[in-house]
Amino acid sequence: MRVMVWLIVLAVFCGAMWGAFLGWDHEYYEVDGVAQGPYRPWQVIACGAAIVLASTVVFLVLRRLWLLVVIPVVAVIGFAVPWAWWASQDTTGLWLAGLFFLLVGGTTGLTGWLALVFGADQAVRAVRRRGRASDGARASNPWG
Repeated sequence: MRVMVWLIVLAVFCGAMWGAFLGWDHEYYEVDGVAQGPYRPWQVIACGAAIVLASTVVFLVLRRLWLLVVIPVVAVIGFAVPWAWWASQDTTGLWLAGLFFLLVGGTTGLTGWLALVFGADQAVRAVRRRGRASDGARASNPWG
């Protein structure tokens, strides 16, 4: 039950990040005479960073290895639902390609990031266990 609540909160948060950073800006702008947009780089970077940070926190709080593949899917779908709702207004049909790239690329990238987080966390915990073991304390594995 606790895991499900965290996953629902994560999905809602990721959808809210689309609204907070990207959902309000639909205007194109010019840079050196070339049309850009509709999003500015800071919007995309901040939105992505918020989603990565939230996913990392959820992963480290729940500490279950199988969530390494579940959290990215939940986060990306949570973001993709409001994005797809807005993007589906595009009459060219290219939003479907964008949705595909968002789902595949976002899930792959977030899974890779969480794998690195898992590895770093395990390395830190191993060092701490060695330190406690030398003091005669019993080491435990919170992931297993």
